[in-house]
Amino acid sequence: MLNTPILLIIFNRPETTKKVFEVIREARPVKLFIAADGPRKGILKDEENCHQARNIVSLIDWPCEVKTLFQNDNLGCSFGPRAAFNWFFSHEPEGIILEDDCLPDVSFFNYCSILLEKYREDDRIISINGSNLGYELSDGNSYTFSRFMNMWGWATWRRSADLIDYEVKEWLKIKKPVQKLYKVLRQNIFDSDINWYKYWKDKFDRTANNKDKTWWDWQWIYYQIMNKKYSIVPSVNLVTNIGFSENATHTKEYNNPASGIKNNKIGFPLIHPSKINPDILYEEKFVKWVWCYHKRLPTSFYIKRILKKSLKRLSRPNKAPVKN
Repeated sequence: MLNTPILLIIFNRPETTKKVFEVIREARPVKLFIAADGPRKGILKDEENCHQARNIVSLIDWPCEVKTLFQNDNLGCSFGPRAAFNWFFSHEPEGIILEDDCLPDVSFFNYCSILLEKYREDDRIISINGSNLGYELSDGNSYTFSRFMNMWGWATWRRSADLIDYEVKEWLKIKKPVQKLYKVLRQNIFDSDINWYKYWKDKFDRTANNKDKTWWDWQWIYYQIMNKKYSIVPSVNLVTNIGFSENATHTKEYNNPASGIKNNKIGFPLIHPSKINPDILYEEKFVKWVWCYHKRLPTSFYIKRILKKSLKRLSRPNKAPVKN
């Protein structure tokens, strides 16, 4: 039996919902919160698919306290999860969050439970990722740290959720956002890729100026970056996104390197890092590649620096030997 509460967010995908729910059944949580968004107006298939998904998660055959938040109307990909978070954390101080396309390995739950307890009072840690985007941790630890949360199966605390401004109002007050973001991200790291800063500036601009946004996770990352907070990243991938399809809202690309990453089991007892620092190699080679560079060659600082030095050497005029 799993004592840590789980929030499961579902919508209109009974096929993926069934797979995720089967793993939850294996974990046997004592508390399960199920939030379901309502069907979209004018889309006939939504009515039946939403109904099927809700039926699947109603088949609870283990001792469990169940609470449900079933919406009659469609709130969308931003307000739907946000309403679910508010509801969940109005009941619980911490917990595990899964959406209907995030398929976990069963060891993910124990991993989250241990780390929720360990970092409960450490406000440097904002969340616990379940996904590892292909990174092989070589130091023997069970996890590392990143300035970028991943929402494909994660865990967090009420203390973190209460901090997030989903309208990112402070961003609009920054006079030179690229320079500000550059300065914040440059602190204690080696990354100097201007495209990376422009990428996030675009995301934060769109978030602050778009009343009909369909995302909630960029707001968490905004808070992390600006306030030097970290997410935990497991040494192996514990949750895979099975929702990549042309019908998805955000994960449409079958060729995305994050699609179908194989799940693994994490070993126990967990081996904890001795220091809390962002893992630059993970962010440089995996976070950037998956999120904004997967359509072109990676432009890492190290590659650019080597090329720059090589071109400088090639451009130097050959000097004739000095005759005595």
